[in-house]
Amino acid sequence: MMFKALKNHLELNRPAAAIWDGVGEDVIALHQADGRFIRVSNGAEDIFNVPSEQLMGLRLMDIIAPAHQDRLLKALSDVANQKGPGRARFEARVRIGEKLGAYIEMAISRAPKGQLRTVTRNIEHRLRREEAIREESQIALTAAEKRSEHLANMSHEIRTPLNAVIGFAEAMQGEQLGPMGNEKYKDYARVIHESGQHLLSLISDLLDLSKAEANEMAVNLAPEKPGDLIALCAEIMELRAREAGLYIRTDIEEGLGLAMLDAKVMRQILLNLISNALKFTEKGGVTISLKQDGAMLNISVVDTGVGMSPDELAIVGERFKQARSEGVRGTKGTGIGLSLSKALARIHGGELRIASAVGEGTTAVLRLPYRAAPTLAPSAQDHAGQAEMEAQILHSQEIPQKSNIMNFSDMKRA
Repeated sequence: MMFKALKNHLELNRPAAAIWDGVGEDVIALHQADGRFIRVSNGAEDIFNVPSEQLMGLRLMDIIAPAHQDRLLKALSDVANQKGPGRARFEARVRIGEKLGAYIEMAISRAPKGQLRTVTRNIEHRLRREEAIREESQIALTAAEKRSEHLANMSHEIRTPLNAVIGFAEAMQGEQLGPMGNEKYKDYARVIHESGQHLLSLISDLLDLSKAEANEMAVNLAPEKPGDLIALCAEIMELRAREAGLYIRTDIEEGLGLAMLDAKVMRQILLNLISNALKFTEKGGVTISLKQDGAMLNISVVDTGVGMSPDELAIVGERFKQARSEGVRGTKGTGIGLSLSKALARIHGGELRIASAVGEGTTAVLRLPYRAAPTLAPSAQDHAGQAEMEAQILHSQEIPQKSNIMNFSDMKRA
């Protein structure tokens, strides 16, 4: 930029003497081969902290702080290299005697008759701005770390008594210590249990969102069949869809082999998206498709629901904001689900895109890198672990929809 400023000045057909009036905020100087000042343009005192006439006869080495003189020597060496472009640039602190000057950016280039030309610019303001940005970033990072730590501690403190509430509610529902004597009490125990599970799921979502936004959530990639993960999620949500009079269909591209994926993250995103689609669909249903698009996997969740206006779509994905406060069957959400899904997609190296129109439904497209994996026969232990995890997820679906307690059913409108 500094060389360009000088070049532009020279190309404007101005008298040569006008150059020494200064080019904008730059100071131009001419030097002998040993770096001694021969001529300096106006404004030099603002940068070098001494009048221009006091610079005459001084060498470049005499005006650079000792700590930065190696940068000057490197620049001079580059300029002297006949195979190089004949110019170099460096940043340094000005120091003449005991007088400190500004922090500068200096460009050195070869001039006729074996001389050198320098263009110097004061960059103190830029450094202050960069330092302010660094300080603000550090403050924001520290605040985020404290929020994450506080949220984790708070979640732990809440989970401990909440698990006790859920456990005692289960014991009361099962009448483990004998009959309650009144069916109403049994119903109350069910409500306590469902409410406790619902609150526990919200706490888990908040903690996951905080970790994902702070990039503290690790992705555990393993060979998985993406089509099987989609089929599993569709099966989990099928009962809920049938109860609402809706369908769930899948359209899986054939021939896709194993891919390196985090199955837990994939399930969490997909269950969020499917649950949300069902929540805002009154007639028809949801279609989940999987296709390979070059180096990416495209997973689409398309519903025939009420859709969204451009204004509603604009706030989708913002934390705690909802395009609509409740679904078509009165189900309410918290505005966490889609924010979490977008954050999880990002840490998996992908993205989540949402498109919608009023009365035409909504399309959510999850795009993830397609990392092919070698075909490995899973061990019996892997099968057992998968079966146990699937059983736990399926068990969570047996709780009536009106309780809205699934980790992923509190999704805001996508």
